[in-house]
Amino acid sequence: MVWGMNLPRAFGEFWPDGDFEGTDASGADGWTMRLKAYYQDNMPTDQKVLFDDGQGNGPLRYPYFVSQKFTNEPGALTGREPRHLSPIESQEPPQSFDIARGSKSLGSLIKLNNRILAVDEPLRTIIERLDPQVHQFFPIMIKLRKGNTPPSKYYTLVIGKYIDSFLPENSTSDAYRSNGENQFIHEETKKAMSGLAFSKALFGGAHLWRERRLSAEWLTCFSDELEAEIANAGLRIPKHFRMKEV
Repeated sequence: MVWGMNLPRAFGEFWPDGDFEGTDASGADGWTMRLKAYYQDNMPTDQKVLFDDGQGNGPLRYPYFVSQKFTNEPGALTGREPRHLSPIESQEPPQSFDIARGSKSLGSLIKLNNRILAVDEPLRTIIERLDPQVHQFFPIMIKLRKGNTPPSKYYTLVIGKYIDSFLPENSTSDAYRSNGENQFIHEETKKAMSGLAFSKALFGGAHLWRERRLSAEWLTCFSDELEAEIANAGLRIPKHFRMKEV
């Protein structure tokens, strides 16, 4: 069996309201400002050229490019002037996320800004055991209000497996809609997602992945084994529903 998880659409325990590395006096998030400073002061000239559009937008284009590394398939083409996403460098992961409002408790899998995912230590351990050396994890300090931190460590999660196992011809017609040539958007209700079909022969032994043709980063897929381990450990993750395997 295969499961599909939607990203949360409202702030709460699975989507805390805050900013990466806090904000400066102008309200800009600290992660963006740190990456801009790296671009301006430390990036080698031959790399700066890759982001220079001739209009002085390099310091903004670099942070955007970095954020795309956390939500897209490694090495994928992205941007108006398409470039392959390069490996994540040591200075690029966000170091902290400062929660400004709400979220006294957090799930084991949460969405941060820019649709970046993070998982706690117990969930990371499960994922790495089932899918060893497939996904990337980078430590991130979650700062609750009043300077407190959650009881477990958190890590940003970069999903490393992307598959073409979605079968529109075996799915119910009201479960998805076209989003361009051979690209689809899924409907997020339980009833609709139960009608989405995937090829077992194509996703095989994968436990955590995303579909290249279906809803980009809005849908995350789990194997039955991973979902069962999450449930047995009592971990809380966003809404997820059974889908069809063919």
